[in-house]
Amino acid sequence: MRNLFFIVNKTAGSGRAAKNFAQIEAMLRDRQISYSYETTEYIGHGAELAKKAYKSGERCIIAVGGDGTAKEVGGALAGTDAVFGLLPFGTGNDLSRPLHIPDEPEKALDIILNGTVRPMDVGVANDKIFLNVSGFGFDVDVLENTDAFKKRFNGMIPYIFGIIKSLFSLKSTHITLTHDGETCSQESLLVAVGNGTHFGGGMNVTPNADPFDGMFDVCLIRKVGIFKFLTLLPVFIKGKHEKVTSIVTTFRTNELTVKSSRAYPINFDGELELSTPVHYRMLKGALNILVPSEVTA
Repeated sequence: MRNLFFIVNKTAGSGRAAKNFAQIEAMLRDRQISYSYETTEYIGHGAELAKKAYKSGERCIIAVGGDGTAKEVGGALAGTDAVFGLLPFGTGNDLSRPLHIPDEPEKALDIILNGTVRPMDVGVANDKIFLNVSGFGFDVDVLENTDAFKKRFNGMIPYIFGIIKSLFSLKSTHITLTHDGETCSQESLLVAVGNGTHFGGGMNVTPNADPFDGMFDVCLIRKVGIFKFLTLLPVFIKGKHEKVTSIVTTFRTNELTVKSSRAYPINFDGELELSTPVHYRMLKGALNILVPSEVTA
């Protein structure tokens, strides 16, 4: 077996990643499996470490942390012959959901050791790579408000408070969206472009998305009042909102452009970068990823 190279964000999941990786190390030593690791120290460091490891000859590189760590490491390996593994030990772990990768250490390690390698799609927004979900609107407001609460709380509490604060300052923006030769305009609360299914720590925004089918699943939510949106939110979290066609529009495409009436920060797998306008395109099968053997084409 090749050496396993881990890139560990020890602060992910309020320290859960560090604790779980200690268990992973013990299991690897017990099984006499060769491994090495580096730890991230700042935003963007995961990508730097992944590129350095690949250049030095590592070919099985595993991200240990949350969705941000996965995006950095996986994005750096897209388009190479490296195999990417994921130990989802962060807070939200949304990317792991459509991939069926568990967050329990022993089960997650079993996929690294015995899983199947599949070519996963990778999204590009302008010049930035994302693996899971990108977009703007309500989710960006939640992220911005959540960051403020992270200074005082750990775990999922900041997300919950971030959602509540965003609900009571609900904002819309006028968008113009073009895909497959068609253009539509509307006042929207949310634009989500999904390669994966979930964002925001478990909201099932694009429930039918498949990271291996070469297509984005897009979800648009029209402008509504706070009380109407509150009735939609539980349905939205469960992934049943696509049936509410009076408010929600969904479609599939491999390329689209979105403009907005004001520059809006863009969500890339839970991190904010760039701003609208944004052009999305799909890199089909660009990342070799380890998934459970039962997750087959």
